[in-house]
Amino acid sequence: MPTRYDCIVVGAGLSGLVAARNLQRAGHRVLVLEAQERLGGRMVGKTLPSGQWIDLGGQWVGPTQDRFLALLDEYGIRRFPFPTAGKKVLVFDGKRYEFDGFFEGFPEGEPPSVSPEEWQDAMAAWARFEALAKTLAPGHPRRDAHTQSLDRQTFAQWIDANTTTAFGHWYFAYMVRTVGFLGPAEPGQVSLLHVLWGHVCASQAEYPEAELIHGGAGQVPAKLAAELGQNLRLGEPVLRITQAEDSLEVETTKGRFMAQYAVVAMPPHLAGRIVYEPPLPPLRAQLTQRMPMGCCAKVLVAYDRPFWRNLGLAGLAIGNCPWIELCADSSDPETGVGVIAAFIVGDRYGRWQALGEGLDPAERRRQRQEAVLGDLASYFSPEALSPVFYEEADWPSHPWIGGGYAAFMPPGVWTSYGEALTAPVGRIYWAGTEMAERWPGFFDGAVRTGEAAAAAIHALLI
Repeated sequence: MPTRYDCIVVGAGLSGLVAARNLQRAGHRVLVLEAQERLGGRMVGKTLPSGQWIDLGGQWVGPTQDRFLALLDEYGIRRFPFPTAGKKVLVFDGKRYEFDGFFEGFPEGEPPSVSPEEWQDAMAAWARFEALAKTLAPGHPRRDAHTQSLDRQTFAQWIDANTTTAFGHWYFAYMVRTVGFLGPAEPGQVSLLHVLWGHVCASQAEYPEAELIHGGAGQVPAKLAAELGQNLRLGEPVLRITQAEDSLEVETTKGRFMAQYAVVAMPPHLAGRIVYEPPLPPLRAQLTQRMPMGCCAKVLVAYDRPFWRNLGLAGLAIGNCPWIELCADSSDPETGVGVIAAFIVGDRYGRWQALGEGLDPAERRRQRQEAVLGDLASYFSPEALSPVFYEEADWPSHPWIGGGYAAFMPPGVWTSYGEALTAPVGRIYWAGTEMAERWPGFFDGAVRTGEAAAAAIHALLI
């Protein structure tokens, strides 16, 4: 006979582990099933021979991300300020600027020395973007005439209608590729409504990248899993969930398990791979077909020291270089090692991933590495060409992830299918950062949805 549980959690990423831990703490019998042979989902890191950690997935936390901060504090995980001292760098159309400011999601400080016409074009469009964002009601977008109008447009259409210079156009295209609003995505792939909503509920003005974590964010999943003991099975993909009137059965590649409830804690497109009996409601089934993951590879490059600081630079650079539009200093002050995290997103990812196609893996990797280091040299100096360590996290190539940072909404999806995003289906509840109303796409959103799913099921079990 199958083993019986109060709740089965599908997925051992951050949201699934939080849900399982909270239910177990409340006295319920819980089982976690994970397809991969490791924990963490998109929250994974490693330690270099030098002792410096790197996060292959997410890495930052901000002051208003209170649920994730509470989790870090509970486990005694220390943080340190994201290093920003020094000049930032912009490379635009081959020209390099150093300036004491920044713009990613919102502008602050000194602007770069592009022409006044270009900067004013971007700033005037930014004011219109902010005003439009304020017309949205709190929470997930609901269907009405206003949201449908916004949802019919791509962000590219809005950019074309609101900017007149090449810099102004790139300013917003860069924003949706690097900030991502869950994605990242190219402006023509994503709904204007989705971008506005992402700006409202996860604003860069709240400094979500204010701090980094000593030892890396990748240490968190193991701390959560330690509380679960033997109630965690890795390398066991879920194939089918069958609901009955008073229970459900979860079938994996290795066995069958019975429970009263289930939490499916994974991105919608992965949740859609599972066979459900009875089938999912049409809106939920259609939604899983329409929320693609963002296209992003993360590259970590380590140096024996953060050489850019001797040049008066912050290690934070942006620009329309061939491969890297954003890179950031990710060095832990306790190790002395220099680390740059660089992001290859959108169409750039497709071109980068195709480099050396048809050649042996070592040569392909060499060509991709050469491309990344060339851009870093343009941002900082030729010293960037000589790292001591180089690592790629190619998230779109990962079969159990499919992309990063998270899944986004193309035009029409929010107002046609969005109501199914978080709605339980019988005894099945959903969790994952994509489901969050606050800080979606971030660790905090994952924690919030894991907590909410656990609380809802606990209320049914008592």
